[in-house]
Amino acid sequence: MRFKNTRGSLKVFAVAGTQTVLFSLDIAKTKVQGKKLIGFSFERKDKNGQVKKLNGSKRFESLKGTAKQNISLVQTYFWKDYTADPGQTYTYTIKAMMGAANNFSTGYEVSIKIQTEPLNTGIHSVYFNYGVTGSQAYSNRFDNKHVDDLSPEKKKQALAMLGRELWQDGLLQFVQQAKDNSYQLVGMFYELQYKEFLLALKKAKQNGAAVEIRYSAKTGQKEKNEAAIAAAGIESFCNIRTKVSQPHNKFMILCKDGKPIEVWTGSTNITLQGIFGQSNTGHWIKDAGVAEKYFQYWNIIKDNPTVAQSAVISEAVKADTDLTTLKKGTHIFFSPRSSPTLLSHYAHLIDSAEKMACMIIPFNIDDLFRDVYAKDKDHLRYILFEKAAEAKSVQSNDRDLMITAGAILKTPVEQWVKEISSKTNTGAGILYVHNKFFLIDPLEKVPVVVTGSANFSKSSITINDENTIVIKGDQRVADIYLTEYSRMFEHFWPRYLSTLPVRSFSKPLDEGYSWHLDYYNTAKMGCKRKKVFNAMKDAKEN
Repeated sequence: MRFKNTRGSLKVFAVAGTQTVLFSLDIAKTKVQGKKLIGFSFERKDKNGQVKKLNGSKRFESLKGTAKQNISLVQTYFWKDYTADPGQTYTYTIKAMMGAANNFSTGYEVSIKIQTEPLNTGIHSVYFNYGVTGSQAYSNRFDNKHVDDLSPEKKKQALAMLGRELWQDGLLQFVQQAKDNSYQLVGMFYELQYKEFLLALKKAKQNGAAVEIRYSAKTGQKEKNEAAIAAAGIESFCNIRTKVSQPHNKFMILCKDGKPIEVWTGSTNITLQGIFGQSNTGHWIKDAGVAEKYFQYWNIIKDNPTVAQSAVISEAVKADTDLTTLKKGTHIFFSPRSSPTLLSHYAHLIDSAEKMACMIIPFNIDDLFRDVYAKDKDHLRYILFEKAAEAKSVQSNDRDLMITAGAILKTPVEQWVKEISSKTNTGAGILYVHNKFFLIDPLEKVPVVVTGSANFSKSSITINDENTIVIKGDQRVADIYLTEYSRMFEHFWPRYLSTLPVRSFSKPLDEGYSWHLDYYNTAKMGCKRKKVFNAMKDAKEN
């Protein structure tokens, strides 16, 4: 949901997802220039009156070693709260502080009341784990240990933090709906190995539901999948998928009284690493029409057809089309397909953005996207890569393109501790981001979200099993994806910069009163982002 308070001198604009809230501030330059604006103070009050400071971790160098050394303010016009809960009402108070580091007072103040999105409501519900993006917190709380090396109670706490709502409220709850013989649950999985999930499938079967699963039996997945299936004792309703390059789907369909009613999809493999390690997305759709299309696809793919045979049903459900002309609603594209044309449509859709485009690329970037991002555009574009090498390989002179990649803080820096990747705490191969989505003009009236299992490569279109959904015009969905995207991008940005030559992880807070100038310089990203957020459509005025 989107909110604003523009009545006073200090204005605030907010976008609330389920668990992340983004804030953009604005104040006339004449009110702060030469007035010793030293920073902003952020404070949150919940419905019970509990107050929490949200001022970050940076400190003033001049106060180091003094009684005031822990004083912190926010020196940015773009701030975020990563600790919100779904379906809650909060009041945030932001104060513009004037003065010196050791002696400042409130110059301007604004409050804004917001509601976070409920976790599970409407047609679309979206779930993200914390994964590696919680690494600083994980390092402090769990001493950089693998989850299996923790005590049972500590492991439970670690998995709750890393899994967030993706596991308990998402994957597990979806399966637990199949509670009697009026339900049928079917699914396609690339990696099917997490014991607790397999036992949940077994429980659904014991409750009388009809359960049928297909899993990848290709080299790299077969041995681990079949060992986990055997250990859980669910061989009777699991069968193989082999006749494509990679059976890369990760979806389930819930049927009630013989009719498909709901779908679970996204990027999450059913492994410890997928649910609790690298960043992943789960997407729950309560729409019988969408579920019926998935069921049509399932009824063909379950019999292990060839690539060519599979392409027939993929294209019958939804043919290749210009994605910029889609009507509002939910559109499903399955793979494999007979040609890679759909990839060109994805690139064209990104190229059509007018205000903002955000993309995650967990593997290699296709040349079609390289060409799009090589163009000099006058709107904001963001790319988050899994690998730093891929991020550094993108060639562009566009000053409005921001690129980052997964990284950790490898050595302690002042109050920040050494971090670990998901390889250390869960044994993951993909260390940072495994999500597969991009956003087009997410703050506009008709945003577009593209999400699913596919890696936006030619292989994912032509020779793999995949499913991708294109959601047009749903602001709730766009707000959730944007807030979580920002959470990940902002987390990795300073860590990635620290891997580049002559860049540091963090600088102390500025005491020379120049930090705010970029937010009034129209050539700078901070100013451009401020303008986009402050022009968001359909924000409710406090």
